[in-house]
Parts: sequence; C-alpha cells; structure tokens
Amino acid sequence: MGICHSISIDEEIPAYIQKGVRFDNMGSFFYLFFSSPSGTLMTDSAKFDDPKPQGLQVSDDTWASLRLRVDPLARAIIEPHRLYVGASLLCLLIGLALAAVRPDFKMQEYSDDDANVNYNHGYYADDAVDENLDDFWKNHDVDYNEWEYRNKAVAREKMFWNLGFAAFFLSVIVTTAIVGSMMESRNRRVDAFIKEVCGEICGRFEQEGWAIEYKTRNDTDGWFWGHFVPERAICFHELDEDDLRDRRSSAAYVPPDADPEKPKKAKKRKEAAFGSINVMVPDGYTAGQVVNVMTPSGLPIMVAVPNGILPGQSFAVQIPAQMYRPQK
Repeated sequence: MGICHSISIDEEIPAYIQKGVRFDNMGSFFYLFFSSPSGTLMTDSAKFDDPKPQGLQVSDDTWASLRLRVDPLARAIIEPHRLYVGASLLCLLIGLALAAVRPDFKMQEYSDDDANVNYNHGYYADDAVDENLDDFWKNHDVDYNEWEYRNKAVAREKMFWNLGFAAFFLSVIVTTAIVGSMMESRNRRVDAFIKEVCGEICGRFEQEGWAIEYKTRNDTDGWFWGHFVPERAICFHELDEDDLRDRRSSAAYVPPDADPEKPKKAKKRKEAAFGSINVMVPDGYTAGQVVNVMTPSGLPIMVAVPNGILPGQSFAVQIPAQMYRPQK
C-alpha cells in the first residue's frame, strides 16, 4: 500500500523535498497539522532547505550547489490536498444552505370515504338510483383531478430541486478534477526539472563517492498514490570500488579523429547553471517585502525587494537555468 512505506531503500540516505505520511508517523502528522501556522495536509509543503543529511560525506560546497538549484524548483510544487479540502467544505456549506431553504414537498393524501358514505346512503335509503348521484360523481372527478394536478406539481418541483442539488455537486466535482489535473501536470514539469538538475550535478557527487537519484512516489507506486499521497526525495547511495571503476570506465576519454579531411563538429556550448531576469518593483512595495515573479518557464518564484530600490525601479535576480528556459 502506498502510504505504508517510503520511496527510499535501506541503503540510501534520503533528503526529502516532500515527505509523505505513513502509518508509523500518524501521530506526528496530526500534531503538525494542528500546530503548524501554515498547516499541512497529508504531506509537508515542498522545499529543499534542510541541512545536509547525517551520514552524507560530501563537501559543503557540493551540497550547497545542489540545494541552491533544487530549492527554488521544489517550492514551485503545488499541494493538491488543500484544493480537495476547500471543495469539500464548499459542498458542505452550500449543501446546508440549500437544505435550509428547501421547501417542504408534502404530498396531499386523497380519501374517498365521503363518496362511499353518500353512495351507500342513497342506495339503501331509496333502494333506487339517486337522481343527484351523477352530479356527485362529476364533482368527485373534479376534486380527484385537482388533487392529482397538485401532487404532480409538487413532484415536479421536488425533481427540479433534486436535479439542482446534483448539478451543483457535479459541477464542483468536475471543476476540482480539472484543476487537480492541471496541478498534477505542473508538478510533473517541476519533477522533470529537478531530475535534470540531479543529472547535471551527479558527476560532482560521484567524484566524492556518492550516486544521486531523484525519486517520487509517482515512479514507485503509480499516479494514484503519487497524487493523493505524494512523496519526493533526492536519494544518495555510497559507491564502492567496483561502482567507481565502472563509472570511470564508462566515462573514459575518447581521442578525436586525426583525419584532417573530416570536417570538425562544432562544440556544443555548455549551458549556464543560472540565468538572470529583471524584476520591476510594483507600486506600494518597499525594501524587504516579497514580490511574486513569473519566470520564463511559467513557474512563479518569490523574491524580496533589496534595500535602496524604490517602486518603479528594476533589479536583477538570478534563477536556475531550468526556470529560465521558456516552455515550448
């Protein structure tokens, strides 16, 4: 079951970006949910600013280079459970409001006791056909038709109210599903960026004897558990001598072709690890306040206004290259 185990194995040292809830830590989960000012639901908010895990023997510079590039991406991961809680509360509140103003659809009961009494009285009293019997049954049919018409109107109005209830709840469910799908699509894009960062920086960790891998519950347990019980971590595994030898041999140097007639290929320019964007300070913002900025990749970040910058002026902000590239 997806919430019974962690995505990391025993030989790995995980550095969690988003730690999922499991049965063995339900007590701490409820404590954080009710005591944290920001609040958590099923998972902690995604971030990557914790200290270096104990047992990970790499330099502080190597760890800082990974954390500085992953943390801005991790904070762009959206928490879907707040959406579901909000939709549930909306359904509950609107449902209670509609139930409070819902009319009392009471069906009228019809009785023909008066008809039987009058009919028997006329039959046994005169032992003949009552001359007014036809008129009585005509009036009786009018009453019956009126009773039937009123009950049909009540039944029709009740059906419209029930259809309105169903349409409202269905619209909320469909809208929540669409927004949740969009959030999950965005999170998959962020996961792809983080995997790319780990692939670019893995060589630096391998030089210090560690392998690095980005894992998500989507990869281990499928999309269902990955969406409703998400967990994300960068896992580190210490390399032994055989692993190091294999990795070095696979990355062996290949000499260039000595044939002068063969045209040389243009070297691919190495992409910078960071890009720079200019941010204009909106009106009403002062130094130290946080401004929401949309990066060229479509992912938002939050930056603080530096000292000495007034509203209307611009300042440069460095962002990871993955967030600098616009989405195709």
